[in-house]
Amino acid sequence: MVRGLKYLLRAVLVSVLLLLFSSCGEEYCGESGSGMPLVGIYALGTPPVEAEIESLTVYGVDQKSDSILYDKASKISMFFTPLNISADSVKYVLRYENSQIAEQYKRDTLTYKYSKRLEFETPECGAMYSFVINEFKYTTHSIAYAELVTPEVNNLESQTVRIYYATED
Repeated sequence: MVRGLKYLLRAVLVSVLLLLFSSCGEEYCGESGSGMPLVGIYALGTPPVEAEIESLTVYGVDQKSDSILYDKASKISMFFTPLNISADSVKYVLRYENSQIAEQYKRDTLTYKYSKRLEFETPECGAMYSFVINEFKYTTHSIAYAELVTPEVNNLESQTVRIYYATED
């Protein structure tokens, strides 16, 4: 009987602790975005319009592990490019998988040089890194133009970079 009472008390104590810790605040951390630069794809025009790339592979250069972010992704209109918290720059290759594109136009690169800062968000959500892109470079094999919309990269999901392509009329 005493043994059963001990187990019941422990179960009640664990339940109360779980209830307290799971209800510690009204903020939902999952509402935040990814904390990675979001790249939007646009067709040049007046005004530019959102566009899609038929088939695209995106991978990192000199990454320690598998760096393929998107492998022959179809009809892609935006994509994320993670920043490395252990470095101050990253480089991504965009490989266009369309067989009708000539070989010299099949690849472009995006390069970010950035600074990072560890910030405490809330007790419920903990800490997160925020980044400031100090330098953004790109190649123009198929890209007509690219722009850094905002250098601040935080946990809000908004486009950091826009890439513009010339359209065939």
